[in-house]
Amino acid sequence: MKRIIFFLGKGGVGKTTSSAALSYALSDKDYTVYWMSIDPAHNISDITKTPLKTKTNIYKNLFAEEINIDEYLKKFLHQTTQRMKETYKYLQIINLEHMFDILKHSPGMEEYATMYALKDKIEENSDFEYIVIDTPPTGLMLKIFTLPFSSKMWIEKLIKWRKMIISKRAAIANIKPDAIDKDLAIAEEDDKVLKELGFQKEYVDFLINILLDREQTKIAIVLNEDKMSLNESKLIVEGLKQLNIKYDFIILNKEGLMGKNDEIKTTFKDKPILSVPFIRDATNIESLIKIGERFLNLVI
Repeated sequence: MKRIIFFLGKGGVGKTTSSAALSYALSDKDYTVYWMSIDPAHNISDITKTPLKTKTNIYKNLFAEEINIDEYLKKFLHQTTQRMKETYKYLQIINLEHMFDILKHSPGMEEYATMYALKDKIEENSDFEYIVIDTPPTGLMLKIFTLPFSSKMWIEKLIKWRKMIISKRAAIANIKPDAIDKDLAIAEEDDKVLKELGFQKEYVDFLINILLDREQTKIAIVLNEDKMSLNESKLIVEGLKQLNIKYDFIILNKEGLMGKNDEIKTTFKDKPILSVPFIRDATNIESLIKIGERFLNLVI
């Protein structure tokens, strides 16, 4: 895999069209491309005029897929339930199915499911030269980007506390062996909870490494010339900065359609700004390729 390219921005600014343009342009240059959407609105099937519930070859070496986050949430909860049952099988009193039925409606579960979908799909399609990702609007995407970092902090604390518990168990078992239930681990390598925490840490570390790898990962911010779009783009830049994630270039989409905004050039003066005219027919592959060719030198 050469590169992963994320397209971020406010809803309606043209993230999907921009990601489509780059995907088609890369494929037209004979690169293998996996184009995925994690936006619940899922607009890439409208552009391609093709149902994309599974990975589908839509043009040359270009494959596209719309990730069903609801299905991924069910899968995530099912797998987690099975692992929790195995980890805590000595606690038969816990009704895990009922607990996870409630959990799926909890705040933040959509972001968690999207985070796990991102990891799995990137890993699953690592044989492609380029992975292009169409994302949800600003608020949701910043939460998804933040989640691996916040999860890592909690997981590392839990691992530390769990190791302390195991150490104290071992000390007690050394003095009075019968005081510790035989189902409870007294060595770190035997502890299923510690193993599960390690599994979760692998997930978040994978995504953090992807997001911080400036050679492999590129981030484009798409905006229009209206004030709301510019303000949301500033929020994206600030949110990324707090995570030590750098963006790479700006796509000024629908240039001239909403009037000139000179503040954009001064706000993003340190990054390349690519101006793109309004495309009347986003389903026209030739038009998309012409637009996408403007981005190629920034990602190849």
